[in-house]
Amino acid sequence: MPWKFGQAINIGKRSEQQDRIGIFHTGDGKRHLMVVADGMGGIPKGGQAAQIVVDTAEQAFKKNRIRNPELFLEAICSQSHEKINQLEADSSLAPGTTCVLLYIDKRQAYWAHIGDSRLYHYRQGRLINQTLDHSLIQLMIDQGAIEDGGSEARSLQNQLYKRLGGPKKPEPDIHVGTLKSGDIFLLCSDGFWQFVEKDQIPAILQNHPLDQDGPEHLVTLALQSGGPHCDNISVTLAQWEQAQTGFIQKVRCLFKKN
Repeated sequence: MPWKFGQAINIGKRSEQQDRIGIFHTGDGKRHLMVVADGMGGIPKGGQAAQIVVDTAEQAFKKNRIRNPELFLEAICSQSHEKINQLEADSSLAPGTTCVLLYIDKRQAYWAHIGDSRLYHYRQGRLINQTLDHSLIQLMIDQGAIEDGGSEARSLQNQLYKRLGGPKKPEPDIHVGTLKSGDIFLLCSDGFWQFVEKDQIPAILQNHPLDQDGPEHLVTLALQSGGPHCDNISVTLAQWEQAQTGFIQKVRCLFKKN
């Protein structure tokens, strides 16, 4: 099951980069962990909080024999939360961060998120799975109080009711999916998804492969659309490469020899 990966990050128009990203692999290439964390702006040490998530995820991935992937992802969130709270004597003053995690193990994918960093899962050019933001605006949309994409929705976007760091115990949403050849995952911070239409991403990656210039191209699109107040932008991507038929493999081998 060969996978290909890509990532990109940009400070946008902010004075500080508070996004953090990471992609980690086992030595046999069968299991992978991806993470995006977005330190909450306006609170000191937001970038430090996001870095704690990435470091905690990497350490847990390298140390553990993962028997229960869902508990593994939940533990990363809990441990990150505790370490972030140690940055301040009073947990109510601790910095905060969002996070989205994806663990791939052979034909299964497991993902967890807190806040408004997102995961998109595409199959054959269609979006089949998406995380739902832990934001006030998403709650109001779910209740039919306002419409998605309206000006009122945009004004409330940054108000989150879940995060890592702070007095509340973290409660990530965790999901499981079975994989098929060609599946694509994209993890991103809100600085990306606010400015790039999710349904356009598969077509963009057709011309800009995710293991080549695709991630940087996507970030550039977000940067251009974000204008003078563009937030930090980060993306990580993964694709299970399409299986090749015997005929296609032979043709490729002939080209390589020539």
